[in-house]
Amino acid sequence: MKRVRILSALALILAVFIVPASAQQTGTIVGKVVDSGGAVLPGVTVEASSNVLPTPRTTVTGENGDYRLPALPPGDYTLKFELSGMQTLTRQAQVQLQAETTVEATLGVGGVTETIEVRATTTLVDTGSASLKSGISNDQIRSLPIGQEYRDLLRLIPAVQVSQDTIRGPSAGGSGQDNVYQFDGVNVTLPLFGTLSAEPASHDIEQVTSVRGGARAVDFDRSGGFTIDSVSKSGTNRFRGMAQFQFQTPDLTSETTSGTVSRFDQTRTWTTGNIGGPVLSDKLFFFGSYYRPTRTQELQSNAYGELPNYESTRNEGFGKLTFTPLSNVLVNASYRDSKREDTSDVFSQFASGTSGSGSSSRQKLAIGEGSWVVNARSHFTAKYTRFELQTTGQPDFVSSATINTAIGTQIDLNALDTLGRFSLPTPLAGNVAQNAYIQPFIDRYGYLNDAGVRTGGGVVGYGQQFDDNDFFRTEAKVGYNVLFGNTVRHELHAGYQWYLDEEDLVRSSNGMGLITIPGGTVSTGGVPVFVRAAFQQQGVGAVPKIHSEYRSQNIELNDTIRWNELTVNLGLLASNDTLYGQGLRNSSSAPLSGYTLALGNKYEMLDLPFKKMLQPRVGATWAFNGRDTIYGSYARYNPAANSLPRAASWDRNLAVTLNADFDAQGRLFALQPVRSSSGKLFVDGIDPRQTDEFLLGAAFQVSPRWSVRAYGRYREGRNFWEDVNNGARLFADAPSDIAANGLFIPNLDDQRREIGNGVVSGSSYVIAELDGAYTKYREATVESEWRGERAFVRGSYTLSKYWGNFDQDNTTIGNDMNTFIGSSLIADGPGRQLWNFRDGRLRGDRPHLLKVYGFYQFTWNGSLGAFAIAQSGQPWEAWNRAPYLAIGGEASDSGMFVEPAGSQRSDPHYQMDLNYTQNLRLGSRYSLQLLADVYNVFDKQTGYSIQPVQTSATFGQPRLFFDPRRLQLSARFQF
Repeated sequence: MKRVRILSALALILAVFIVPASAQQTGTIVGKVVDSGGAVLPGVTVEASSNVLPTPRTTVTGENGDYRLPALPPGDYTLKFELSGMQTLTRQAQVQLQAETTVEATLGVGGVTETIEVRATTTLVDTGSASLKSGISNDQIRSLPIGQEYRDLLRLIPAVQVSQDTIRGPSAGGSGQDNVYQFDGVNVTLPLFGTLSAEPASHDIEQVTSVRGGARAVDFDRSGGFTIDSVSKSGTNRFRGMAQFQFQTPDLTSETTSGTVSRFDQTRTWTTGNIGGPVLSDKLFFFGSYYRPTRTQELQSNAYGELPNYESTRNEGFGKLTFTPLSNVLVNASYRDSKREDTSDVFSQFASGTSGSGSSSRQKLAIGEGSWVVNARSHFTAKYTRFELQTTGQPDFVSSATINTAIGTQIDLNALDTLGRFSLPTPLAGNVAQNAYIQPFIDRYGYLNDAGVRTGGGVVGYGQQFDDNDFFRTEAKVGYNVLFGNTVRHELHAGYQWYLDEEDLVRSSNGMGLITIPGGTVSTGGVPVFVRAAFQQQGVGAVPKIHSEYRSQNIELNDTIRWNELTVNLGLLASNDTLYGQGLRNSSSAPLSGYTLALGNKYEMLDLPFKKMLQPRVGATWAFNGRDTIYGSYARYNPAANSLPRAASWDRNLAVTLNADFDAQGRLFALQPVRSSSGKLFVDGIDPRQTDEFLLGAAFQVSPRWSVRAYGRYREGRNFWEDVNNGARLFADAPSDIAANGLFIPNLDDQRREIGNGVVSGSSYVIAELDGAYTKYREATVESEWRGERAFVRGSYTLSKYWGNFDQDNTTIGNDMNTFIGSSLIADGPGRQLWNFRDGRLRGDRPHLLKVYGFYQFTWNGSLGAFAIAQSGQPWEAWNRAPYLAIGGEASDSGMFVEPAGSQRSDPHYQMDLNYTQNLRLGSRYSLQLLADVYNVFDKQTGYSIQPVQTSATFGQPRLFFDPRRLQLSARFQF
C-alpha cells in the first residue's frame, strides 16, 4: 500500500507541475509525401496552421516519406509542404477528436505553389486501427436537429438504441450503466452508478467522438458499453462571438394523445452566448460561454386532478484558455460551473398534487491539460481534472408527523395521507381478507378511473424523503508516445491513470417515509403486518454522513506495429481498484472477518489487484489494396462502475431503512432494518466483472466521397456481483446443482458476531458472484457515409440480439434511476433469483435498429438537416408475487417474473426530426441565423415501459410515451 501511495503521488506531481494537461482532447494528422514519380521524399517540411492553434506546428518527413503531427486541437487546418527545389503544396484538412486524418502529398519539381481545395477528413475507413470509432464535427452538430443537452448527441452513435431515459444511458451491448461519458475529457459518468446524471450541455461542443468496440490500450477504456468524448470550442486569433435565444411554447407542441393520463403545457427557453479571441496574439487565446435553459410545465391534471406548476432554471458558465508558450507545447485550462433549481417535480400519472418534490444541483468541472511534442517521433501528455456534483432534494410539503419507535405506538389510520408518502395497493385476486382490509383505503384515497370508480395503485400524501447527495471525482493521468523503425514501424504508448471517486450522503424521511398496506399478507415474527412504514434511520437520531470511496489506478501499454499495408495492435490495460466503506476498522485481532466496529471510520472493504484485471487488446488491420481494409480484434474490459462502497458499507447499519410494522388497528408491534440495506461482507476470492469482445469487419473507400464499413461483433459478460441472502442457494426452488454449493460464506454468523463483539452485526446478505450469471450480445452492422460539397449523409443498420439472465436495466418498476450496481433488486429473496424466469431477452434488446441523418446546404445560404430512426420495441415480461408467497417471497410484485424475461415486446418506434437554418449576412463581420427544429415530425408517440404487474389495473399498458411533435424556434447573432 505504501508503494501504491508513492506511485499515486508521483503521478499527481507529474500531472500538475510538469505539464498540466493532456492529448486525449486532440487529434493527429499523418501521411506520406512522394514526388511525381511515386518515390518517397524524406526531409520535407510540413507545417500545420489553424485558427484553433495559436502557433503553427512543424515536422519533417522521415526516411520513407512519412510524417506525423500529433496532439493537434480538433478543427480545420492548412498544411504546407516545402522542400528545396520542389514545388510548394498547400492542402486543407480537418482534425477529428481522438482520430487520425490522413493527408497524402505529391510534390512536383520547381514551379509555383499549388493549393488543393479538397479538404481531407476522417472517413469510415481506418487503415491503422480496428476500433469502431465515430466522429461528429461542429458542422454536423450545427446542421442537425440534435437538441441542447449532451445526452442528445448519443442518438447519433451507430448501433446504439434511442432512449428517452433522463438518467440511465442507452444500451449498446451492455446495460445503461456500462457506458463511459467524457465531456471535454472529464469523466462525467456519475461516480459509483455509471449513469449520465450530470448535466453538461452541447452548446459549446466543437466535436464528439465515440468508441463502441475494438478498443486499444489507449485512453484507459474499460467501458462495458460505449465511450463518448467531446472537445469544447476554443478562442482564435480573431475575436468572435455569438448570442442565441431559443424557445418552445405550448402552442408549438402537439397534444399527448397516445393514451397518457397526464395533460400538460410546457414552455421552454434557452439563452446562450459566447465570445472568444486572443489575449496574446499567436500565443494565448480565451473562450467563454453562458447558458441558461428554463422550463415551466403547467400540469393541468392527471388521475388525481390538478397538479402544481413545475419550474426549472439553470445557469451555466464556462471559461477556457489555450496557450502555446512554445510551438511544440500546447496547454489548455478550463472551468465550468452550472447551477440548477427545480420545484414541484416527480409526478407520475397516478400521484396526487401534494406528493411532489423539488431539487437543486451544482456541477463544477475543472481541467488542466497539455502536450509536449518532444520531437518528430515522440510526445508527452498529462492531464488533471476535478468533477463535482452536489445535489439536494426536498418534498414540496413537509409532514408534521414525528417518528415514534416505541412498541405500542398508535398511528391514525384515518390520516395516512398526512404521515408521509402513502402508496395504495391494488386488490389481489382470491385474497378475500386482504382485499376487505384495503378497500376502505381505496375508497377514500384512490383515483377515479374512466368509469368513475375509486381505484388502487396510486400515490397520495407527500414527497417521501430529504436528500443531500454529493459526488466527486479527482483524476490525473500521464502518457508518452514514441515512434521508431522504418520498414517495420512501432508506435509505443505507455500511460498511467489515477482517480478517486467519492460520494457523501445524508438522507432522512419526510414524516414516516413510505407507507404501504400489506393487509396481513406478510408477517413479522409470526404476527400479520397490516400497515408498514419504511423510513430512514438518519432522520431518527444522530447518524453520521455516509462517505464512500472508489480508488483506481490503471497502467496501459500499447504497440501499434505497421508493416507495409498491415497494422497490428498489441496492448494490455492493467487495473487496480480499491473499495472503501465506512463503519469498520481493518484489524489483525479479528481472525475471522478482519474487522472491528468503528463508527464513522473509513475502511478497505475490497482490493482488486492488477493480476485480476489484466485486459488484453489485440487487433489487426490489413489495407489489402492500400485503401480498403479487413480488420479484427479481441478485447477484454473490466467495467469500473460499482455502487458497493456505499451499498455494502457497514455504517449503513446506522443509516438504514427501517420497517415499522403495525397491526390491523394501527399499533406498532415490530421495528426492524431492511435486510439488504445493512453492511455486507464479500465472498472470499470474488472475481471482477468482465466483458470479452470479438470483432471482425471490413471497410471500403468506394470513392473519395463515399465510404462503407460492415462488421460483426460478439460480447459476453460474466462474474456479476449482487447482494444475496447467504442461504439463497438453499431456497426451496433452487436447482439441485446450485443447492449443492451451499452457503456463500459458511461461517457468516461467526464473522458478524466477531465484528459486533459478541452481538450479531451487519446483514445476512453477502456480496457474491451469482452462480451462472451472464449476458451475451451479438450484432451485424453496416454503416455508410457520403460527403459532398454541399451535403452530408450517414446511415447505419444493426441486426442484433441481447440476452442473458442478469439485467441491470430491469431491476425496478420505474427503472430510469440510479440503481445500485452490485446491490439491486436481483437475487433479493425467493422469486427474484436467476432461476426464476430471468433467462431471456434483456430490456436493452433492439433486434432491428436503423439510423439515417445528414444535411444539405442550399445556394441561398440555407440548410436542411434531418435525423431518422426506426427501432424495435422494448422487451418486457409479466410480474406477480402470488406464485412465490408460498416459498417465502415478499409482498411485492417488483421483479417477480412469472414468464421468461423479455417474453413480450412493446410496439416498434420510428421518428424523424428536421432542422432548417437560414443564414443572413449583415455586412462583412456580422450574420444572423434563423433556425427551426421540428422533433418527431409524424407525431409518433409510441408507448413503452409497459406495466408488468399482472394485478395492476393497467397491466400490459404503456406507462411512458415518446415525446410528441414539437417545434423549437431560435435566432442566433454572430460576429
